[in-house]
Amino acid sequence: MIIRFLILCSCWGSFSAWGGFFNIEIDDNTNEAYAVHAFSSAGSATTSLQQQACSSLFKYLNIGDNQTCLFQQANTDTFGNQHLRFKLKYHGIEVEHTQIIAHFNQGDIDSISGYQQLLSPALKTKIDAHLNKGITQLTAGEALAFIIQKEHLNPSQYTLLAQKPMIIQAQPYVIWQVELLVNGIAMIYRLSDNNPPQFLSKIIDIQS
Repeated sequence: MIIRFLILCSCWGSFSAWGGFFNIEIDDNTNEAYAVHAFSSAGSATTSLQQQACSSLFKYLNIGDNQTCLFQQANTDTFGNQHLRFKLKYHGIEVEHTQIIAHFNQGDIDSISGYQQLLSPALKTKIDAHLNKGITQLTAGEALAFIIQKEHLNPSQYTLLAQKPMIIQAQPYVIWQVELLVNGIAMIYRLSDNNPPQFLSKIIDIQS
């Protein structure tokens, strides 16, 4: 059983839906060349499918400049067809709550489904103004140091599990997510990408 507690600070701000669920049937396989990047460790065949999928994502989902698709994983169904899962990045930063699946049928892309968080021109302008040529205001080290200081942790109390910048819909738009194992308990911290940063939230996962 997993018990999850969410502790939020008042500075988190409001959240509203942007984008939505979709399913797009593709009746042609004319994949134009797009400036996209896919990542693979599964060999040349998967890499070819990733490039085909990313080209279709850019073509049919109206993905704009400075966005790339981030390959997550591939699954094969009982008929031997592959389904590739992607997230999206803007200026190299992951966009939260975006999950896209490219469905293949006999090696050709057949449809695209998932949930896309749309980056409106107004939101892109705010993000661009915040980032310095696509670079976050905090480094990974600074984000981690802020959490350690705020939580009064010493090196023997925590293990860094993961950390990354993310783009979210609500203010402050660009955040850091830091995952720590603190005294044996998994903690997910969020802070604004500002100098100095603001503490936004932490999630405590207690597994028993």
